[in-house]
Amino acid sequence: MIVQFVMTHQKEIYLVVTLLLVAFLYGYVYHLYSSQAKGVKDYEKYAKLALDDNLEDEPIEPRKQNPIKGK
Repeated sequence: MIVQFVMTHQKEIYLVVTLLLVAFLYGYVYHLYSSQAKGVKDYEKYAKLALDDNLEDEPIEPRKQNPIKGK
């Protein structure tokens, strides 16, 4: 029954799924740009991670100590 429904409405299902994925992609891109513009997170630092990946390189963000583990 479900297989028959999918077979008969295959084009419509494909269109809906494609539109949902496009909307999700644009929403994610908007989130990245808006959070960088607000100063919440600087994603360009993470883009440099591929270039600066030696052990001697400076970390992107300071490491936070876990107060429970440090005792």
